[in-house]
Amino acid sequence: MNKIRQSPKLPPEKRRGQLLASARKLFVKKGFRATTTEEIARKANLTKGALYHHFKSKDDIFLELIKSIMDRNRATLEAELSGRVSPARFFGILLRLHCKCDVNEFGDLVDIWTQAWRVPSIRRYIRKRLRSTVELFGERVDVGRGWTSKEVKNMALFVFALVHGLSGLRMLAPREVDLEGQVKLLETLFKQTNAGDVRKGKK
Repeated sequence: MNKIRQSPKLPPEKRRGQLLASARKLFVKKGFRATTTEEIARKANLTKGALYHHFKSKDDIFLELIKSIMDRNRATLEAELSGRVSPARFFGILLRLHCKCDVNEFGDLVDIWTQAWRVPSIRRYIRKRLRSTVELFGERVDVGRGWTSKEVKNMALFVFALVHGLSGLRMLAPREVDLEGQVKLLETLFKQTNAGDVRKGKK
């Protein structure tokens, strides 16, 4: 086996970034379970010792990878929100955020998320972050009059489900998905709901 020629001394964050980028490529190519820490270190042109200096385990690397993706998405979402917005506006921002990458990149992300969901510690973390995004929805979205906290939560989950479903459809049939049309449709539906107050139990 050839000896690794480790890259010159770099800041810790730069080396962590190298390891995360290498892990992401290997997880997509080989799968999380089949990838070893030695392979991640070698692909990053670092020693295994250097890897363990930055991360405790392969699970720790995967968790940090998911965290970095979610942090970046959350920062982009919050940057787009100015004051309180309508549900359709929130939906549109989130939809464009999920659909901004090309089809191949989106496919890789779907693969990463599917694998992450199979790791219990990471699945717990994703659920925690989902609750945080639901809270953000409740804080920043103007839902109209008379909505209970439970209804707002259900609305948030409905919007998130639409975003993920449409993102997947766009990957399969990009010409069939009209993003702006979907935003306008949701805006119309929410206006009709508030105008008619057709939610269960509302008079």
